[in-house]
Amino acid sequence: MVRLFAALVLTTGLVAQSPLQSTFVGGLQISIPGPAAATQLFDVTVTDPAGLTIHRIDTNINTGSGTNGTLGVWITGVGGTLLGNELNAAAWTNVATATRTHAGGRVTWTLPTPFYLAPGTYGMALHHVSANPIYTNPATPVPPLPSTYSTLEASLNMVAARVRTSTVASAFGGTGLGNLRHPNIALYYVSGVTFVDFAGTPTRGASPLTVNFTAQASSGNPGGILAYAWDFDFDGVTDSNLANPSHVYVNCGNYTVSLTIVDSLGAYTAVKQNYVQTDIVVPSFTNQLIAPNTLQFTDTSSPPPATWDWDLDGDGLTDSTAQNPTFTYPGSCGEVNVTLRVQRACQPTVTLSKRIAVATSMETTFTGGTFINATAPGAASYMDVNVTNPNGVTICGLHVHSSVAAGSPVTINVWQKAGTYVGAVLDATQWRLVGTSVTTSRGFNQRTFAPLAAPVHLAAGLNGVAVEMLGGSPFYSNLGALTTYTNADMAITTGLVQQTPIFGPTATSPQFSPRVWNGAFHYGTTQTNSAPGYGYIGAGCAGTLGVPGNVSSTAPTLGGAANITVNKLPFGIAVLAVGVSRTFSGIGPLPVDLGLIGMPGCPLRVSFEATLTMIGASTSASLAFPIPLTPALVGTQLFTQALSLDPTLNAFGFGISDAAVMLVGQ
Repeated sequence: MVRLFAALVLTTGLVAQSPLQSTFVGGLQISIPGPAAATQLFDVTVTDPAGLTIHRIDTNINTGSGTNGTLGVWITGVGGTLLGNELNAAAWTNVATATRTHAGGRVTWTLPTPFYLAPGTYGMALHHVSANPIYTNPATPVPPLPSTYSTLEASLNMVAARVRTSTVASAFGGTGLGNLRHPNIALYYVSGVTFVDFAGTPTRGASPLTVNFTAQASSGNPGGILAYAWDFDFDGVTDSNLANPSHVYVNCGNYTVSLTIVDSLGAYTAVKQNYVQTDIVVPSFTNQLIAPNTLQFTDTSSPPPATWDWDLDGDGLTDSTAQNPTFTYPGSCGEVNVTLRVQRACQPTVTLSKRIAVATSMETTFTGGTFINATAPGAASYMDVNVTNPNGVTICGLHVHSSVAAGSPVTINVWQKAGTYVGAVLDATQWRLVGTSVTTSRGFNQRTFAPLAAPVHLAAGLNGVAVEMLGGSPFYSNLGALTTYTNADMAITTGLVQQTPIFGPTATSPQFSPRVWNGAFHYGTTQTNSAPGYGYIGAGCAGTLGVPGNVSSTAPTLGGAANITVNKLPFGIAVLAVGVSRTFSGIGPLPVDLGLIGMPGCPLRVSFEATLTMIGASTSASLAFPIPLTPALVGTQLFTQALSLDPTLNAFGFGISDAAVMLVGQ
């Protein structure tokens, strides 16, 4: 049999221009949660004299309609168009169907049976079931999207392209034509009428490894495909003539696989070099803070390695050959590059390097690829952070996913409000800027570390958090639904994204929801490293100069002091209430409105077992709250809020500041 070798996949004329792609800028979907089915319609013109065989289609998807999706591909006859046939099922023919489990974003649909398009123009419809398509209003980007997208072999005509709600039973069911929009798609093709490819599952694992193979091939020549010939180890001997065989790889090694199909005009072969690899390890590890500055590393590589080599401090030297080592670092929240080298059986050593923070970490996902737009000066990702640790968490740094070019400066601002962010995105008065970091972007698909100039303490309970990036847009994920990530200390529920300037109206600050922040909080707790904290827990009331703030410039550590400052004081005078709880004897849980003493609209949020007078200069006052050098005090929480002398504000003559929690640490 004649072998026609081709690298990796293609045998019938590798076309450099493939794929034919519109745009993946996204931005729109029919609804959240999405309809059970939706159809994208557009026109395709094939100019290659040999015609094209379409073997793969990528579409932009969210998970609002589910994750076990089906894509049906429909075309009109040659010379046809979508225009006027949006609801006319009789004008269309189903030429391919693919199913897969997806996680949203750019989803690849490999067509089990590729289809051929002769030269000419066709209407094409992509019927999505349990896969809500994302698309773009062509007028939104700057500059606007083009009306056609072309390669040397074909073009997409988007002048009349649209997206519409259909039905599970029919790509052309339902009512209404939908909106004129650009589908986010890519068509992968080869020139000519014959295509051969294949897939195997799994292609890696411990030996003995059973691999199930599937032919993905078609022939437009008379009689179609007449025979299949598989060579599972590329020794020149046919191992199977089935279309979809299985094979057991008994020994360790790398195996090149080929599939040859035969039709009336000859043989066509696809070859994949080292396609099956047994006993090669996919390295992976996790880390957890177990003591001050001390991390426990756990190998999660698969299949299990035989040897381990760890560089735990980024100096290029081996620090441990144990499977699951521990390591103590000199700092409490620095970024470090950790490298794991593992090996098994006959395979060579494989390496994984990962930048981590020396702290407990809570990560959402870094699988994004969506950003608000290429010219955005910045954007903020909103989320709810429900802190379940009764002593709260103290965030010392973040990892973020930046669209800004590597080496460029970015500023990260952390905003907080009491309670959920929902319903408060347009109201800046409910938010407090609690943390800032100026750092350097590591670019797309890299974790950019943002150490906070001063740690951010989040008390137990529900906190709205906005992570703002200035200098360019953050990357985020469109998973089609609110997504919650949980560990022992907190639960993060994402969220939406808003273009800078944040807290503005949607006309000037576009919003998209639901969207998933790509990032991680790195933090300490009383239990892991005796972390101190001083954090915002609720708003006061606006006085003559606005709502007085309540912050500390130093952490409340044993033998030290919390240097507390209250600002926006008309006369520089305040009375600081210090309490041991957020309840009030005889009243119950706080807050309570102080209208009963002549301060309507001013919420008392803390008990006041002690009061301290603060006399300052101009419009602020400060005091040093001493912390005794008594180890038993670690983990003690005190709550503070200040009365602000403001004689014309109300009958009582005082306003009240933001409330804060003070967590004693060391």
